[in-house]
Amino acid sequence: MARLLRSSFVLALVACSAPAPRVVTPPPTKPIVFAAQPDAALTQVASDVPALRLPKTFVATGYTATLTIDPKKPTFNGHVVLAGTITEPTSVVWLHAKGLEFSTVTAPGTPTLTRHGEDLIALRVDTPLQPGPWTVTFEYTGTLDPVNTTGAFVQKVAGASYVYTQLEALYARRVFPCIDEPDSKVPWQLTLEVPKGNLAVSNTPVRRETASGAMQRFEFAKTKPLPSYLVAFGIGPFDVVEAGKTKSGVPVRIVTLRGRGPDAAYAAESTARVLDLLEAWFGTPYPYEKLDMLTIPLTVGFGAMENAGLVTHAENIILFDPKTISWTQRSTYIRIVAHELAHQWFGDLVTMTWWDDLWLNEGFANWLQTKIAAQFEPSWRSELAAVSGRNEVLEIDSLVSARRVRQPIHKVEDIDAAFDGITYNKGAAVLAMFEGYVGADVFQRGVRDYVKSRAYGNATSADFVGAISAAANTDLAPAFASFIDQVGAPELDTKLVCDKAGPRIELAQQRYIAPGSPVPAAQTWNTPVCAAFDKGGKRATACTLLTRSTGTLALPTKTCPRWVVPNLDGRGYYRVRYTQRQAHALRDEAWPQLTTAEQLAVVSDIQASVHGRPLALALSFVPKLLAKPNRFTVTDALSVALAVDRRVPANLADKYAHYMRTTFGTGATKLGLVSSPKDALDDEATRLSLVSAVAWHGRDPDLIAKAIELIANWRDLPASVRSLVLQIAVDADANIASKVMREVRSERDRTRRDELYEALASQRDPKRYEAALELILDPALDPRESIVMLWGSSVESTRAVAERFLRVNEAKLLALLPTESVTGMSFQFASVLSASCDAAKRDEAKAYALAHYGKLPGGEQMVVQVFEAMDQCIAKREVTAPQLRGWLGGIRLPRKSR
Repeated sequence: MARLLRSSFVLALVACSAPAPRVVTPPPTKPIVFAAQPDAALTQVASDVPALRLPKTFVATGYTATLTIDPKKPTFNGHVVLAGTITEPTSVVWLHAKGLEFSTVTAPGTPTLTRHGEDLIALRVDTPLQPGPWTVTFEYTGTLDPVNTTGAFVQKVAGASYVYTQLEALYARRVFPCIDEPDSKVPWQLTLEVPKGNLAVSNTPVRRETASGAMQRFEFAKTKPLPSYLVAFGIGPFDVVEAGKTKSGVPVRIVTLRGRGPDAAYAAESTARVLDLLEAWFGTPYPYEKLDMLTIPLTVGFGAMENAGLVTHAENIILFDPKTISWTQRSTYIRIVAHELAHQWFGDLVTMTWWDDLWLNEGFANWLQTKIAAQFEPSWRSELAAVSGRNEVLEIDSLVSARRVRQPIHKVEDIDAAFDGITYNKGAAVLAMFEGYVGADVFQRGVRDYVKSRAYGNATSADFVGAISAAANTDLAPAFASFIDQVGAPELDTKLVCDKAGPRIELAQQRYIAPGSPVPAAQTWNTPVCAAFDKGGKRATACTLLTRSTGTLALPTKTCPRWVVPNLDGRGYYRVRYTQRQAHALRDEAWPQLTTAEQLAVVSDIQASVHGRPLALALSFVPKLLAKPNRFTVTDALSVALAVDRRVPANLADKYAHYMRTTFGTGATKLGLVSSPKDALDDEATRLSLVSAVAWHGRDPDLIAKAIELIANWRDLPASVRSLVLQIAVDADANIASKVMREVRSERDRTRRDELYEALASQRDPKRYEAALELILDPALDPRESIVMLWGSSVESTRAVAERFLRVNEAKLLALLPTESVTGMSFQFASVLSASCDAAKRDEAKAYALAHYGKLPGGEQMVVQVFEAMDQCIAKREVTAPQLRGWLGGIRLPRKSR
């Protein structure tokens, strides 16, 4: 699943690998019919209520479900037959159900149905049920959620109503009474009865379609074994765009909003090709009968979801105006679709046994998406995105309060908290590191063996690591465990030694922690260390596994290397502590022989260093990164300069702006604000980075004037520059800002509406920003969209406005926003309070955040992490202040012409 908050692949064995379900004739049953107010009768306190996971005394074998749903009505009716096996004598069968009102329950014997809390129901019997088959039938009513995008929910667009599902992680229980756990993986037989004029889609093809009066009945083929969270359906007056077939014959369709078929053109022409690449990588066909890509207008907390055979996407991920589509939109779609389709093998075909191994789904999908995107279009160089992801998550992992990749699940809130950057990006970075250590072919063979042996079933981290170890013919379990079962990342000290024993790198490792965080306990990792080095003027490589706090990497050369980069291709999930001498050797001698990935990793490590004078050293690499620019090197060069933007004192602001114009202005001017038909992805992305930095931070008058000129016809601008032009012009001109305030109310296109909100959020005038925030409370606008303005403030004065607005309107905001995103909201709200990076405000702000958001599900951990990041920000400001004054104080401004 691609996540939007906080911060996102295969073997199809023949059917004989999944045994056909056994047909059982159930014993006589007796229905239970509830009184007029069943909720009161259902509630009961019991001492045997499961704390987290359901007991295995009852194991499901299959579901047959019929749902009657009218998208224009607030509720739906359900009929579910749940078949299963009693595994040992028991007097109670526990199931998940939330917000479902039961009218009739039919089961063998004379059980009673009781509700326990919000999520559990129990079928209790006087005489213990004996081992064997058991079937229960439910008649019930559920609710279509109009606000949260969880469970079964409804959204209205252009007068039409649509129903969608999002059942990951714990939302299937809002649609079906079920065992809502990932290791309960069984076939589902789904039927949907909907008003005529609507189309229904689900995980499998329609087996039979019939009409009865005003209703249309869609009977879907039985699914392959699926956990409850991967069951999905959609209902509405959809447009269906045929998207061809894969090489193996799988039919692909784009199922989209009424009238939006033309906007699905790029998805239709590219999706089957991505699936072909994944089939080739896994060496086996796609494991399901068909693939539908379903459009959801608005999602909260996720962007796309890997439901088997029915992948859902937020509108702005999959629908693009063919007249203005950008290369950035294309490449983003390919990465996301590669992520979700990789899940069809890793997550769907093979599912983690429990949520503590979520990284097997999300980390793997993040890792493979860069490979597939790079194969799809090599000129995009998408593999470099893995280095950027590694660099970003290393900063998250520098928090002492950070999560583990494989975090134990002690309570329900821990499941939602697992969907974060650690799971996605650290999981991916760890996989990339071990792939580099054992070799790509060996790693791929291990993955294929793992998928083949676990197809249509469940697996754990131990199963996965065991398969990679077998392929590599070495036990990697201790090494993997050291990275996924403990928090943090190593920082390596490296010393090149050349003596009679031969050239070698002496290594030492300790945990990387940024200033401001408490000192953690000593840790070590089994760290795969691979290095590139100079061998008589040529490039060579060597690897070792550092299993203790110190170790040695022997270099296979007779001459002493002139340079060493101790992170081959930037794959190592660790920081390197470079001395000035080591860094200068890489910058002045080795640079042309380093891969781009290594260059990005070196600069990231120097910038993150807390030793010496990292600012001056990092700035000296900026010209190197700009010498052969691409979207990754330009972004990283800018990150060095922009990292100190908030720390620049007012008396040095002009010198900082001058540096931005003179260092990055040439590239920005060359690209300009107007795109060219000859532009490639790198042109678009570097234009966005460079022009934004020079116009915004450098306050370049020519670029600002050009943006104001272009704003008159902003809707017709290419998508690659539209948002940038809006942000520059809205910030520069109060009249334009007022015009945008009016236009956001009438803009019908969701993507353009999002761009208007982003522009209003980024303006630097406090009064104008304050006026824009009032739009969040406007009942005519959707707060799920407009809330982005609250965390879009760009300077200290507007951050203070955001904090004041939050404190005054907190109750209203919590009432307006989706309650299912409370963990995300606690993170976002706490981030507003910690954004000042002001030591004088820190204690009061943290106390307020803990009191107001710490009691929300998962909130306390979010608040602790956010304010530890604030402590790091405060400490970095103190450490870099003298370096900043020294750097900018030496810049001479040109004399102003009279």
